[in-house]
Amino acid sequence: MDSAKLLEWLKVEKKMSARSAKDVLSRCSRVYRILGVDCFDDNTLDILQNSDEFKSSSMFIKSQLKRAVTLCLEFTKNTETE
Repeated sequence: MDSAKLLEWLKVEKKMSARSAKDVLSRCSRVYRILGVDCFDDNTLDILQNSDEFKSSSMFIKSQLKRAVTLCLEFTKNTETE
């Protein structure tokens, strides 16, 4: 995944501040580390929700991680069609 393009997409398409967009990138990196993967696919959320680290996280963190994966998947699908 091209982090610079994702960052720009989040700011332009999702109207996020630079800080919020960087937070999403950071959460994506955390999910990559938790799962030991280097890209997301349609099964990522299910796999994440079954991971021990995710299960032991607070509801707030779980929500943030799921949102980051959802945004990253949306970005990937949008950029594939261009």
